Amino acid sequence: MKILITEPKNFSHQALKNLKELGTIIFGPFTREELIDEIADVSILVLRLGHVIDNQVIEKAKNLKYILTPTTGLNHIDTSICKQKNVTVLSLFEETEFLSTIPSTSEHSWALLLSLIRQIPAAFDSVKKGDWERDAFRSSNLNALTIGILGLGRVGKQIAHIANAFNMKVYGYDSKNMNSIANITLVDNISELMKVSDVLSIHVNLTEENKYLINKENLQYAKEGMYIINTSRGELINENDLVSYLVSGKLKGVAVDVLDNELNAYKRNSSTLLAYAKENDNVIITPHIAGVTKESMHMTEDFIVDKLLEVLKA
Repeated sequence: MKILITEPKNFSHQALKNLKELGTIIFGPFTREELIDEIADVSILVLRLGHVIDNQVIEKAKNLKYILTPTTGLNHIDTSICKQKNVTVLSLFEETEFLSTIPSTSEHSWALLLSLIRQIPAAFDSVKKGDWERDAFRSSNLNALTIGILGLGRVGKQIAHIANAFNMKVYGYDSKNMNSIANITLVDNISELMKVSDVLSIHVNLTEENKYLINKENLQYAKEGMYIINTSRGELINENDLVSYLVSGKLKGVAVDVLDNELNAYKRNSSTLLAYAKENDNVIITPHIAGVTKESMHMTEDFIVDKLLEVLKA
């Protein structure tokens, strides 16, 4: 079989060894045009988040049987087209037991939260300019704040565990999981979560039903001076609505690891949130790096290749 890896840099040696036993590997990175040219006789495609696999790509991939993506989200792959073409997509979606061993997204969420509330990037920029203004960066103790967690799956529960260590009050809402969870006070809907949260941390999977879940309809319920953290998917937030609430001062700050349409360079660079961030210190944006630790990447690469081997054995 011919195997194509779009993002091979620092790829797990063990996963590579296992793939080499299945066939010949073609290594990227590729532009989209190069990917389309190379994929014609590929049987297995291995990717992360660097490419959108849509109808145009799948139509060119006449021999494609498997797509391996060591990610929980699948919005970068047109799964309906894959199903029509009998292409099996193997991912980390709903691999709850394995994912519970991966802390990188919750750790990055917390890094964003601390950086935003303690104004660390802005304070460092100030020091680099030659200033030393302590009073300009007065902030809050975390144990004086309430965190609201939207989505109580693997990452949401990890966030709650960290919040408990900081002695924060923890509230949560999950439309699919309203069972009692230790040390989390559950509320009935998003608007109620907005009302009680000094910090809203978003940890839900993106679906067609919850696209732009955070919008002006529920932001109107936001607690005055609320912070928002998002390490899930950019399309969960209506950025125009978000910026309007930042401008009004209702929101005190936003830190995200994701943007709406982030894989489209033109749309990403036209982001209203990015434009606002260039002129204001109360927004932090990182380039979807929450899962990018060497340990987590190797663990997920090994897992997804092992998952393929199990399917091939069946």
